[in-house]
Amino acid sequence: HILCKYSIFRSSCEMVSKSTNEKLKQGIAVRFHGEEGMGHGVVREWFDILSNEIINPDYGLFTQSADGTTFQPNSNSSVNPDHLNYFQFAGQILGLALYHRQLVNIYFTRSFYKHILGVPVNYQDVSSIDPEYAKNLQWILDNDISDLGLELTFSVETDVFGAMEEVPLKPGGSSILVTQDNKAEYVQLVTELRMTRAIQPQINAFLQGFHTFIPPSLIQLFDEYELELLLSGMPEIDVEDWCRNTEYTSGYDRQDPVIQWFWEVVRSLTQEERVLLLQFVTGSSRVPHGGFAYLMGGGGLQKFTVAAVPYTSNLLPTSSTCINMLKLPEYPDHDSLRDRLLVALHCGSYGYTMA
Repeated sequence: HILCKYSIFRSSCEMVSKSTNEKLKQGIAVRFHGEEGMGHGVVREWFDILSNEIINPDYGLFTQSADGTTFQPNSNSSVNPDHLNYFQFAGQILGLALYHRQLVNIYFTRSFYKHILGVPVNYQDVSSIDPEYAKNLQWILDNDISDLGLELTFSVETDVFGAMEEVPLKPGGSSILVTQDNKAEYVQLVTELRMTRAIQPQINAFLQGFHTFIPPSLIQLFDEYELELLLSGMPEIDVEDWCRNTEYTSGYDRQDPVIQWFWEVVRSLTQEERVLLLQFVTGSSRVPHGGFAYLMGGGGLQKFTVAAVPYTSNLLPTSSTCINMLKLPEYPDHDSLRDRLLVALHCGSYGYTMA
């Protein structure tokens, strides 16, 4: 296909919709208007340009999340009348990239990878789009709300094109009070409204395109961390930059033996394991432009932080991704630390502290 670089998104969308899936699976040949080149390098460039175009704010399809480096569908994308066709096309492009083992230059929010995989979102995923709101949900879960007089019901006010509308979380929600007994259901339903229901047509259109090339049964073999690496590749991680831009709390400092062992272990990890550690603590495999000094948390710039936790036998490290914090038990020796850290990274000890 001969494409003009300036209208590549629209012309590629047209070409892909006219072509048969079987043809596209066999191979892609791209030539840019006025240029001689063909072959693998040009196809690579096509995927590069398209991945930048998919998140181009002019189309209004995707919106940048709070961390400034990841994207998720824009709940108000219907300002673009063609938005669902474009979401389907974006899904086809990512499906094709995966099918032909091409990497794309986009990182999505953790919740959007979950949507691609058909995995339910949880309240911690809210922190990527509204860190304050996520903290409020965490507070509701952590505290007894029986006598606080919050007067919450199973309906919430939400922004629809700049106007606030009351939306029930379930039938008759406005007359159901939130109590200590049903608060977990409330938090889950609020999360699903913010993260899924608000962008359900966009998700469905995207998946319709994506599943053209990658069937659900195949993609469900992966988790959201593996999917990010499959689509966007393995980033290079500079351990010295990481070490220079880390803070310590709850009793640890740079000179502490446990911290010395920790950095020895990080230096000995494979690049893939370092990415797993970064994902485990920050929720993303991506280091911001400029390095670890520019790592973002829920409330703005937030350095990578290691916090001390009293040691008990077999205790695994855990993390709080919205504040980029690794909760590292005070292990008695280097080998215990390495062993427990690797178990946590490879088994994903979210919410599990023992193994």
